[in-house]
Amino acid sequence: MKKKSIQGASLAAVLAGVLLQAPAWAADREADAAADSGEIIVTAQKRAEPLQKVPVSAAVVSGITLQKQGVGSIQDAMQHVPAVYVSQAGPANLLFIRGVGSGDNNPLFEQSVATFVDGIYRGRSRSTQSSFLDIERVEVLKGPQSVYFGNNSIAGVFNIATRNPGDHWEGYVRGLYNFNFDNATIEGAVGGPVTDTLGIRVAGLVQRGDGWLLDKSSGIHIPRVRNYAGRVTLLWKPTDRLSVNLKAHAERGRQKGGLAAKLTSCPPLPIFTNVNFGCTAAIAAGDDTRPNYVRTQNPDQGIDFDAQSAISTISYEADPFTLTSVTGYYHHKYNLKLDVDAASPDLANFTVPERFSQFSQEFRVASNGTGPFDYMFGAYYEHDKLRGQIYANYGLFSPILPGLVPPLAPYLPFGQADDFRQTSDIYGLFASVVVRPTDKLDVTLAARQSWVDKHFGINQYFGMATQPFGPIVPLPAALAPIAAAVGKQLGLGVAGYRAENRSDAHFSPSITIGYDFASEIRGYAKYVNGFKAGGYNGLEHTGLPGTLSFGPEYVDSYEVGLKTQWFNRRLTFNIAAFRSDFEGLQQSAIGTNGVQGGIFPVVRNAKGARSQGIETDMAWRVNEHWNTSLSLTWLDSKFTDFKNAGGSPTDIALGHPTIDLSGKRGRYAPELSGNFNVEYMFDVGPSLQVRLRPEAMFTTRYNISPNNDPLLWQEGFVKLGATVSVANPSQGWEFSVIGKNLTDRRIMNFEAGSNGSYIIGTEEPWSISAQLRYNF
Repeated sequence: MKKKSIQGASLAAVLAGVLLQAPAWAADREADAAADSGEIIVTAQKRAEPLQKVPVSAAVVSGITLQKQGVGSIQDAMQHVPAVYVSQAGPANLLFIRGVGSGDNNPLFEQSVATFVDGIYRGRSRSTQSSFLDIERVEVLKGPQSVYFGNNSIAGVFNIATRNPGDHWEGYVRGLYNFNFDNATIEGAVGGPVTDTLGIRVAGLVQRGDGWLLDKSSGIHIPRVRNYAGRVTLLWKPTDRLSVNLKAHAERGRQKGGLAAKLTSCPPLPIFTNVNFGCTAAIAAGDDTRPNYVRTQNPDQGIDFDAQSAISTISYEADPFTLTSVTGYYHHKYNLKLDVDAASPDLANFTVPERFSQFSQEFRVASNGTGPFDYMFGAYYEHDKLRGQIYANYGLFSPILPGLVPPLAPYLPFGQADDFRQTSDIYGLFASVVVRPTDKLDVTLAARQSWVDKHFGINQYFGMATQPFGPIVPLPAALAPIAAAVGKQLGLGVAGYRAENRSDAHFSPSITIGYDFASEIRGYAKYVNGFKAGGYNGLEHTGLPGTLSFGPEYVDSYEVGLKTQWFNRRLTFNIAAFRSDFEGLQQSAIGTNGVQGGIFPVVRNAKGARSQGIETDMAWRVNEHWNTSLSLTWLDSKFTDFKNAGGSPTDIALGHPTIDLSGKRGRYAPELSGNFNVEYMFDVGPSLQVRLRPEAMFTTRYNISPNNDPLLWQEGFVKLGATVSVANPSQGWEFSVIGKNLTDRRIMNFEAGSNGSYIIGTEEPWSISAQLRYNF
């Protein structure tokens, strides 16, 4: 791979130009009066608190800012936050904070980066498929959040809050059209009081359009999306003390063309003597395998996603405390149809359906006072059911199997099925106590006790694939042993049923010391111990003892920070230094599994890893016309002890199926990354307001593979965006032109590799959109 490094002079120019600028995603001045004064309210500790008082490194963005910038998903939003990465991928989606995440090669991974929506945990990576709809704010909480969020939040939390009914009737409608991708979005919401005690809010979204990758087989630009979402919220306050909030949400997403990825590095480097079968077919067919936005693959690929959720949040305020109950139900169905060979000949296809349901209940009691003593305690329960399959259609074997194994000739194409089920029960007790010895000093002692029970079973068999994408039909009983022997000989795995139970328990303490040096200068130091339960490898094919499950993750995290505001809160400057030492970090990578030389995802616990660095953010409201912001992260994330890591395709070609990654950087872990913007607003005439907002996201290089593949470094880049808006505040409308990736950088976001050829996913190239928003 040709390497291009980010030029030092360019990076220096960027930094020099933003010396006094700051966090682009800190607040929007139109969000409310609090945001205009610099007061951003978050619930990072399960209480509504000003961000500047909360001892956590966080990035917060309001729903209005999301709308103004045309941001429609968590994946799009996180491109603006340094050292945070979210992407679609194969068996699972990718979520990383500070170079720590669970990866995409295991469909059973719970994520080290936890996602919460309106207080409800969404541990499956596929839930990040959801479109943003009527969002109040998004909080990105960096580092372990074990006490208040529990549930595997060992690397950080995406805490998303949707909007509730207000005290008066209001709403909005917006239409967004992307000219480059012929993609249109319409979103709207309306809400207000029905009676003196009951409020309602209704929101909906429709998105239809094409993508940026031309698939010559279908003749369309993929991914072609059809997304629909709706939500109803009821807020009932029968008394001043009791509040009942009910939310029901449903969505349906269709993505024709599947993942935005194509085959590259074909033919591979000379060290790869056995060329990938997909690459061989692509060369013979004359497919375009250059690093561009053109591919030729199976036209029936796609992603289907359907989800429903219901949430009840009941709060009762007694004189000394508030009792809160949060009850949640979440369900989704996901189906990925993937052309594994990534070539125009139809050689191998995977169908990956997933059905997941979750019920959770949390009770907590929190004191209402602000005196020398404060407390919170509660209990949590969650029950999950996951059923998934991986159906593999190996059409490439159809020409050879009739001659080698005649009894299988009527049952081609040859297929393989992995059918797995997992049930989980999670229990938690948590508590925190805040002691304020003086009016400047506070000490928080907190802890969480967690218990996780899992039952897993997987049935692996070989049969007949009746269609390119779909289930595998089992063979007659007399032929099943023959098919199993053929599958093993081909290196596909060992047929049979396996089941295991496992239980993990852990006590996670934390201590935080905060000190107010002045009314607007607050320092903190904290220690957090975190835990993520062990689990199972849904792609384990060897049948060997001890290979089905993997152990838990643990972390000891340390952070010190300073949060300051100056000049009547016009200038905000925050800085934090952090270090997280991980033990048993769960890593999945492609490696050999001992079955006739087969190569499959293997899961291993890295003995040691460390993520440390410095984060800083600044926001300066210069005057009524000028705002600037900057966020920077310097990151040193690497494995400290990982001597049995799975080798990359390059390592395997050189005869090293197992490698030592000790001292190597982790995945999605650039040394330096940042975001800055400048906003200028001015009036035109008595009624119009113009807003100009250029933005830059920049990063040094980082590796996108789980095994530090030398061919998979994303080189450093500066990505520019800009928004130009004209608004009439008195009439409630705003028209915007939004430019994204104006430097047209081709940015890799995920990979899958075999024998030196890679299927590479890419972010969107440059685009221009127009948006009209009307508030009423």
